[in-house]
Amino acid sequence: MHLIYQENAREHALVRLTKGFLFIPICITLMGALLAFAAFVIDDLGLLNRAFDFFAYSTISVDGARSVLSTIAGAMMSVISLVYSLTLVVFTLAAGNISARLLETFASNRTTQITIGLLGATFLYSMIALFGVDENEDLRFSVILCILLACASFFWLVYFVNDVAGRIRVDAEIGRIHSSLRFSIDELLANEPREQPNDCDEIPDLPVRVYKSTYSGYITFIDSNQLIEIAKSLDGFIEVTVSPGTYVIEGMPIAKVRTAESEPDLKQLEKTFQIEKARAPEGDIQFSVHLMVEIALRALSPGVNDSYTAISAIDHLSASVARILQRGAPSSLITDDEDTPRLWLTILEMHDLLDTAVSPLRQASRGNILVLDHFISALEKASLVCRKEHLPLVSKQLFNIAQDAVFSIESRPDRQQIAHRLWTARNTVREQARAG
Repeated sequence: MHLIYQENAREHALVRLTKGFLFIPICITLMGALLAFAAFVIDDLGLLNRAFDFFAYSTISVDGARSVLSTIAGAMMSVISLVYSLTLVVFTLAAGNISARLLETFASNRTTQITIGLLGATFLYSMIALFGVDENEDLRFSVILCILLACASFFWLVYFVNDVAGRIRVDAEIGRIHSSLRFSIDELLANEPREQPNDCDEIPDLPVRVYKSTYSGYITFIDSNQLIEIAKSLDGFIEVTVSPGTYVIEGMPIAKVRTAESEPDLKQLEKTFQIEKARAPEGDIQFSVHLMVEIALRALSPGVNDSYTAISAIDHLSASVARILQRGAPSSLITDDEDTPRLWLTILEMHDLLDTAVSPLRQASRGNILVLDHFISALEKASLVCRKEHLPLVSKQLFNIAQDAVFSIESRPDRQQIAHRLWTARNTVREQARAG
């Protein structure tokens, strides 16, 4: 099961390794050092001498080479400092104006990682090439390559500034969060069978051993493949009682092992659960949902009072929720290669997901007629694409909005506007139910 339950521990470790401004920038920077040594070899062997002679590039003086290399090295250090400063400014603006949890996604921005790596590679290349400058050495290719790296760094820096300018626009960032959430939902639902009413009947009636958490923190990773292998080795069944994103306390039960063995080894389950101090967006659909809700709630707060940002967040969030309502939840029951039930995963229920996305926004928009009217319209649009069995969930949310409106809206024209919008939305839900 993709993303919500990682299938491969190595894949999860690789994703964690490539986050932040350490691994990828260092790898690109080291490539600059290797490129410098490769340039030395090409210059020593004279592999490009004919090409240089053809373009009348006969030689370069030692002073000229040192001047070019030292100038580029100094410029790269100045630009690297500028990039880090600009990145920290963007972090501050994003945390203050959009959401503090966006820093997790900003730190994984490939454009920033490549920018830092490319500038570092150009700097390291220049320093190594500068060290190799000698009266007896012909470094024409090394100098040309350094100039080309400097040009590439300049054009990539322009692209980096354009990317940064786009990321501090709240509407563009909401769109990016929606794209990430939709990708996670599509990956989750792509190849998984739908949940069946009799799935629980497949759980074998065997003695139960409880596995408890060894740490306190957030569940960020569950290796479903490894759990299936453990269940096969025990000739039993494993029921996971938590989902990614859940905060667990040390000693809290997180899995049930059903097996006929009298003393099964439960310590091997420890490596299948990754527990961290903070939640991670990978494998946790609720993280992106909470992020979108947080942006809308911040926009609706009295200190910000930005209704149109809240409307933008509601539009994208309704599209993501409708995607799940259209498809339905995947099955929690996982079988092995021989179709023998081996694993039960706790999947987020449809009503819980809808409550997570809708209830906080309904409570925050009680007194904002503009947002409330648009919120009802978004639920009406979601009902047009959701499955018939999920229509009662949408109808329940509309009923809750109507209950709140009775006590929170005092103006008669505003009451009439919301009442008309609710009447239209309820009729749409009823028509969809009859049509389905």
